[in-house]
Amino acid sequence: MTPQDELNSAIEAADRAGSIVSDHVRSIIDAAQARAVDLEQEAEREADEIKGQALEAANSVLKRIDSIEGQLGSLVGDLRKQTDSLSGGLDRRPQR
Repeated sequence: MTPQDELNSAIEAADRAGSIVSDHVRSIIDAAQARAVDLEQEAEREADEIKGQALEAANSVLKRIDSIEGQLGSLVGDLRKQTDSLSGGLDRRPQR
């Protein structure tokens, strides 16, 4: 084998090795990209679930507030009636 043949053989071997490494790196990159897509989709599903839970909690709080508001409205109404009743009683008292 001549030095040129040896050089050509070494170049071909290096090209094959480079091709193998390139293919391996490409498969690693493809796997990483696929995993990134999976992670993003999983994160979106989790975020949607958390948003749903937050919405349920907010609705529950609003229902409680509405209930309290109704009770407070009744209480205020009762207090006004009692105040009016007391005021009317005082107005009808004979003056000394």
